[in-house]
Amino acid sequence: MKVAVWGLLQLLSVSLVWGLGWKLDDSITGEDYFNKFNFYAGPDGADNMTHGMVNYVDMPNAKRLNLSYANGDNFVMRVDTTMEQPNGRPSVRLHSKKSYRDSVIILQVAHVPLGCAVWPAFWTVTDNTTQWPKGGEIDILENANDQYPYNLAAVHLNRTCLIENPKQTGTTIFNDCEAYANENSGCRIAMNGTSDATWGHKLNAKGGGTVAMQRDFSRDGKGVRMWFWENCDEPEELKKPGSSVNPDSWGTPAADFGLTQCSDQFDNHMIIFDITLCGDWAEDTYSDTTCPSQYKSCGYQVGKLGNTFEDAYWDVKTLFIYTPDENASSSTTSNTKRSSEGTCALGKPPSGSAGAHLPNLTLLISLFVLTAMIILQ
Repeated sequence: MKVAVWGLLQLLSVSLVWGLGWKLDDSITGEDYFNKFNFYAGPDGADNMTHGMVNYVDMPNAKRLNLSYANGDNFVMRVDTTMEQPNGRPSVRLHSKKSYRDSVIILQVAHVPLGCAVWPAFWTVTDNTTQWPKGGEIDILENANDQYPYNLAAVHLNRTCLIENPKQTGTTIFNDCEAYANENSGCRIAMNGTSDATWGHKLNAKGGGTVAMQRDFSRDGKGVRMWFWENCDEPEELKKPGSSVNPDSWGTPAADFGLTQCSDQFDNHMIIFDITLCGDWAEDTYSDTTCPSQYKSCGYQVGKLGNTFEDAYWDVKTLFIYTPDENASSSTTSNTKRSSEGTCALGKPPSGSAGAHLPNLTLLISLFVLTAMIILQ
C-alpha cells in the first residue's frame, strides 16, 4: 500500500507544477474600451513621456474624427490622415481606468500600426506619469519606423537593475533596466526566437496574434515575462480564456526579464495604448531606416503627408486582465497541447467554463497528497 501511494506521489510531483493562481478580473471588447479607458488629451510630451508630433484628442473628438471606434468585437485606434497638419497630427492615447500590481494581461491584436515616423506602443506604466521613471514602465508591444521586423519588449526603472540568466526564446539586446541607460532604452528583449511573426506586415497579413505579459512579484514569482503567438498557435486555454489561467503551462516565454530583485521599483500600473509620431525614438532613428529615401524628414512627413499614415492603426480584440487568486494554486501537466481547431480568436469567457473548476480540482489533489503523507508516516 505504501509503495503504491509513494509511486503515485512521485508521479504527481513530476506532472504537477504549483504556483500562484490567476483569476479573471476584467475582459474588455468592442465598445467596452470606451467605458474602461480614459482618453488622454493634449500635446505629446506634456507628461515627459515620448515628445511626439501629435496632439492626443479626447473621446468625443476621437469619435468625431473617426480615430477610435468599435467594429463588432474589435476596437480600432488610429492616426489622423488629413493631408496637412502643420501643428501636430491628431492621434489617440488610452489609459485604463483601473491600475494593477501583479497581473496577467492578455491581448489579441489583429493589426499593429506600421509606417515611417510611426511609434506605437501597448504598455503599462506608473499611475503618476509625471514622476517617471519612478514607479516603472513595461513595454509589451513596441516598435518605431518599422525599424525591426520583430516586437521589442522593454522595461524602464528608476535605478539600475539587471536581467539575470533569462530563460527565453528571444534575444536580450540591453540588460540594464535603468531608464536612461543604453540611450534611454532601458532593458530590451527582441521577440525573435521563433518562426512566429511578432510585428510588421507579416504579422498583419496573418491576422495578428496573441501577446501575454505576466507580472508576478509574489514570494515564488518569476517577475516579468512575456509570450507571443500567431493566430492559432496560442495555448489551448487562450483560445477562449476562462475564469483562470496558468502561465506556467504556456512554455518558454519570448521575453524573460525576471527582475524579482527589484520589485520595490514597480508601483501600480495602468495599461496604455498609443500611437505617436516622430518623438524621442522614431525621429532619432529615422535616418537609420529607409525612410529618408522616401520623405524629406520625419517632421515633413508628419506635417505634410497624411496619406502616409493609412496603415498607422491598432485593431485589437479582447483584452483580458487576470489578478492573483490567493485562495487557489495553479496546476498543470508538463506538456501543453495546442490545436488549430475553432476560430482561433479570443472572445468573452464562456459561462461556466472549465477554468472555473480548477480551484476545486487543486483542492482535491491537495487533500489527497496530505492524506497520503499521513498514511506513509
